[in-house]
Amino acid sequence: MDTWVDVKKCSALLGSPAVASPASIHPQVRLIVGRVMSRAQDHHQHAAQGTAQILAQIQITAEIAQRRAHLFLNPSTFIVGQSPEGLALGDFNGDGHLDVVTANYNGQSVSLLLGTGSGTFQPQRVFGIPGTGLRCVAVGDFNEDGSLDFVVAAQNNSTVILMFGTGTGNFLTQSVFPVANGPRDIKVGDFNEDGHLDIAIADAGVRKVSVLLGTGTGSFQTERTFNVGISPTSLAVGDFNEDGHLDIIDVDGSDFTISVLLGTGLGTFQPRTVFPVGVLPIGIATGDFNADGHLDIAVANSGDNTVSILLGTGSGSFQPQTTFSAGNTTFGIAAADFNRDGILDLVVTDISFGTVDVLLGNGDGTFRPPSIFSVAGSTPWQVSVGDMNEDGLVDIVTVNQGSNTASVLLGAACLV
Repeated sequence: MDTWVDVKKCSALLGSPAVASPASIHPQVRLIVGRVMSRAQDHHQHAAQGTAQILAQIQITAEIAQRRAHLFLNPSTFIVGQSPEGLALGDFNGDGHLDVVTANYNGQSVSLLLGTGSGTFQPQRVFGIPGTGLRCVAVGDFNEDGSLDFVVAAQNNSTVILMFGTGTGNFLTQSVFPVANGPRDIKVGDFNEDGHLDIAIADAGVRKVSVLLGTGTGSFQTERTFNVGISPTSLAVGDFNEDGHLDIIDVDGSDFTISVLLGTGLGTFQPRTVFPVGVLPIGIATGDFNADGHLDIAVANSGDNTVSILLGTGSGSFQPQTTFSAGNTTFGIAAADFNRDGILDLVVTDISFGTVDVLLGNGDGTFRPPSIFSVAGSTPWQVSVGDMNEDGLVDIVTVNQGSNTASVLLGAACLV
């Protein structure tokens, strides 16, 4: 369904460029214009007033087309720690507003930006971490006290560190847990279905995924490891074979593959199944990109500047990849419906140019050419999505490793 918006509101936000000539109008807009004219003919709207209304709709459509590259307002940046690489969102002080937490690779610290609900943040709060090479951070209530905690991976120490939240935006104690060599990513889920949160870790140094089963008290059992490919870098969690048990997908950066580990519901996993993707895959996102009810996979490939889409069958298997161009050095990736058409889209970071690429979905597992947005920061490493200013639109958050900042791109609401 085509939805018209308040052009005056959009103009106030984005400026008022002249309506493009018909030759420069996006092909999709020509299609919509054609639909408008067809409706007019079908209803015999040839009166002068009807024609004026049609022309007004055509003009609005053209303006919307020119603003398709303005799905987001100009970025705002916020100072965090040194060389941030990990990123997560959550409400850490219980005020109902999303906050941002970053893992600072060279800072031996985690930065917390408490959100105001308007897309801005209080100055960072910094929490020291007993480890170096902080690659990633994940969020959950691991001691079940009703307050969000976070867990961060120290790659150089082969440990994960759990910080317990107070519910006020502060963190009191730390617990350190050893894992296999070189942890690169962390994901959270209940893998043994006991009601307590567990964690899965991509161990880049030993071709394994580690699973630490939670006790519900803020502690974990000794790690269990499962074989994957060379250089595991990123993880995704979901029920990919639709048996009610959580599965894990690992991105094997040096194998140019993903490994699918189907869960048993007992905290263990079947031997991996391997599917090819692009060159030097690094990031992963999941969603139902072709609206068939099955989870699909999107992988950001840093070596050939593409995104691989693997459509799920619902059995734990996937169709062969289809690739779409994106960025110059694609890295982090996330999925959301940015233009509110009911179809999942993708956002990918480009660490070479300091931008994010937004690929609008078509609803059939394919995507349109990317629209490019500056993050006003250097080397955007990871990306997350959420409604940071509580206007009902999806916003983008990046963590910028080269400029020690986090960026927020607020949804502009000019195309819905």
